[in-house]
Amino acid sequence: MLIPESIYIDLAIDRHPIVLSWEQSVQDALRCMNQAFNLDKLGLGDRVSREARAGCVFICDRDKLVGLLTKWDVLHLVEHQVDLQNLKLADAIAPLEQLVKRSELHDLDALSELLANSRSGYLPIVDESKKILGFATQERILAARNKKTEDSLNRTELQKKAILTAIPELMYRVSAEGIYLECFMSNYVEDLLPKGFDPIGKHFSEVLPANLAQRKLKALQTVIATGQIESFEQQWNINGKVQYEEIQVVKISEKEVLTIIRDISDRKRSEEALRESEMRFRNVFDNAAVGISLAYPNGEHLAVNQDFCNMLGYSQEDIKLLNFQDITHPDDLELDLYHHQKLLKNEIDSFHIEKRFLHKNGDFIWTLMSVSLVKDSQNNPLYDIALVQNINELKTTQQELQSLNRDLEIRIQHRTAALVESETHKQQILNAIPDLLLRLKPDGTCIDCILPTVPDKEPFLPVKNHISEVLSPKTLKEVLKVFNQAIATGEVQFYEHKIHKYDEWVYEEVRVSPCGEDEVLVLVRNISARKQAEEALTLSNEKLKATNKELERLTRLKDEFLATMSHELRTPLNAILGISEGLQEQIFGELNQRQQNSLATIQSSGKHLLEIINDILDVAKIESGRFTLNLTTVPLKQVCDSSLSFVKHQAIQKNIQLNLLIQPQSPHELVIDERRIRQLLINLLNNAIKFTPKNGTVTLEIQLIESSNPSLSENNQASTTHEICFKVCDTGIGISKEDIAKLFQPFVQINSSLSRQYAGTGLGLNLVKKLAELHGGLVRVESEVGKGSCFTVLLPVNR
Repeated sequence: MLIPESIYIDLAIDRHPIVLSWEQSVQDALRCMNQAFNLDKLGLGDRVSREARAGCVFICDRDKLVGLLTKWDVLHLVEHQVDLQNLKLADAIAPLEQLVKRSELHDLDALSELLANSRSGYLPIVDESKKILGFATQERILAARNKKTEDSLNRTELQKKAILTAIPELMYRVSAEGIYLECFMSNYVEDLLPKGFDPIGKHFSEVLPANLAQRKLKALQTVIATGQIESFEQQWNINGKVQYEEIQVVKISEKEVLTIIRDISDRKRSEEALRESEMRFRNVFDNAAVGISLAYPNGEHLAVNQDFCNMLGYSQEDIKLLNFQDITHPDDLELDLYHHQKLLKNEIDSFHIEKRFLHKNGDFIWTLMSVSLVKDSQNNPLYDIALVQNINELKTTQQELQSLNRDLEIRIQHRTAALVESETHKQQILNAIPDLLLRLKPDGTCIDCILPTVPDKEPFLPVKNHISEVLSPKTLKEVLKVFNQAIATGEVQFYEHKIHKYDEWVYEEVRVSPCGEDEVLVLVRNISARKQAEEALTLSNEKLKATNKELERLTRLKDEFLATMSHELRTPLNAILGISEGLQEQIFGELNQRQQNSLATIQSSGKHLLEIINDILDVAKIESGRFTLNLTTVPLKQVCDSSLSFVKHQAIQKNIQLNLLIQPQSPHELVIDERRIRQLLINLLNNAIKFTPKNGTVTLEIQLIESSNPSLSENNQASTTHEICFKVCDTGIGISKEDIAKLFQPFVQINSSLSRQYAGTGLGLNLVKKLAELHGGLVRVESEVGKGSCFTVLLPVNR
């Protein structure tokens, strides 16, 4: 609350002057002056005020001020040996230099200027009838100025405290050398810090991991050098939990900066959950009614759906050979690249533009394109997603409207630039906070309105006189109740609401902090993005539940079918194999050579069919989650030797050389399911022998390798793990690059001509992949047509 200037003027006026009649003598004046001086020696009252009173007597004629007698006038009379005993005051006083009416005084500066023109150092103050009210001296004016300064500091401190209490961020004053000077923290940010964390007086490197300390020091130096706000994100391991933070560094002076820390963990987790949900709905990409394009940051296409191809007349293979710059109209390319760069720099989350694409027939078609960026867990860009809708037929009617919108955007940009240039140093610090800041009276009257200037945030509606300008009557009534509650309780109140502005509904979070008894500080934050992310996540989860329910039903039907087929197929098949084996052993009588050859064919085909059934059942068990591993400690060489011995006969028939190479650093034993790992290796060795011509070579190599774990340990260092590497390499026919992606799909063989030459179901490599994954590992393949293939299986050693 502001204190009127008149109060400080009254403090500068001494209301207790020594007043005598002009008929009294100078001796009476001296007696009164001595009495006032002696009272000062006794320590009664304000010493400065009493000394001033003892130095001057005001002379009146019937309550009308006619002159004054100072101690300097008395000394002058003494020097001239004037008889003071019989000298009347009327004869000793000089005429008044000036009289100042109280009603003419409006500020301390004017009073000080009038006093400076007074020879005596005393400035009489009278009322409208010239009756003496008091007098002013430099000492009294100085005391009033000090009081005014003290009151102003108290008000500023109260406002500062209210702001810091309401702001949901942690702030530090930091020196240019990177030393923490002061902490500003409200109750809302206590969880941002580890327990017992106190960095004041310490350097970045003493309290932060080396990489974060170096990054923050670099941002600090950049801010001091350029004066621009620096923003970046970091992550901490707080109490065993990863916490994501957004850091903003604002220049205060050449010697220090202000760092503002905001917890963005909820937003990061929402984004991660939404990203995972979108991956599960891959079919949306393939069947969407709009064109969808996935492109790397350099513009090369990662994938496009069929609708996008139909729109532009290209095939998917043609599109992948082009980047988005190649198929964009030259006049639209600059705008597209501008927004794309802002997207890659994390300045915006997405953008929506109209652009023209090049059709294969040479024509350009108008589209509406929405682009967003997909990032990894380290906030690095992976690829962007573009949704493209054909608006060629609508574009003609929108040309004039688009021109008007561009003009409006330019005017808004010019106006925003002009406002930013006129902001004061205090406003620059406040504008680092991406919120609307209002100082309001309890009735909603606006005292001050500070709009944020954080880039790429939705603009707030400014309040000029009263908040009723932006709120409906119903909402206004509820808000005023919150204001009164904040003042009554002395505590910060917060709530959420949504208002209609700029032709859309906007969600806002409002925090109300009491500031004295007749003022509140209101911070308004746009949370529309967070609400939209929550709604999108909820919708995705509902779709996922429905999909999972249907998958559960299909899985149950599949399991029932496989169980039935297992019983129905194995029973007659075992009978066939048993009878054929008995016939081969001639227990039913002698057979000629032609009959024995036929029985051998039956025995071989039956075993092959049984292997197929077993593979199908194994894959089905893995996919249904009912497949378990029997983990034991097994000698490594034993697994390799038994696998090679199983395929040795096939290799001998084709004169293929089998090699086993175990590197010296490899472990002697492994914790694995011996039967399943042997099954995995036999499948790979069988394939290698099958697709390797006669006189070729197949090698099984084992080695121990190190791999860096991307997750951070307690000391924020990347941990190192070891993996056992099984490599099965051959000198066979090789695999083309376009066919490698099909290798691990069930019931798929990469070439129809090869499937006739080399028998198989296509389940072997799919089963290899699933068995490796069950052991916590993975399978990779490298191949070149005509030179051979190399399949690599990586399994963790310490699981």
